Amino acid sequence: MAEEDVKAKIEKIMNDDSLAVEEKVGRLERMYQEVREEMRAATESSMVDDTDIGAELKDIDEALEKLNRDPESIEDSGAATL
Repeated sequence: MAEEDVKAKIEKIMNDDSLAVEEKVGRLERMYQEVREEMRAATESSMVDDTDIGAELKDIDEALEKLNRDPESIEDSGAATL
């Protein structure tokens, strides 16, 4: 996922007044997991460039922080690591 795409998706979620905070958090957490899966794949393949993936995760973390959600708790729920 390109960093610009992630930023645009985050902005769309954050600016959608029809979504409750929990819905926004849920969507951002799903995005976070998708990016993590992409990062995991990048570490297993030399064909994938993971240069921007860390920046994408940071962008999602910042959006979750704005919603008073601790991004660290996302990582606590799973056993998988990079």
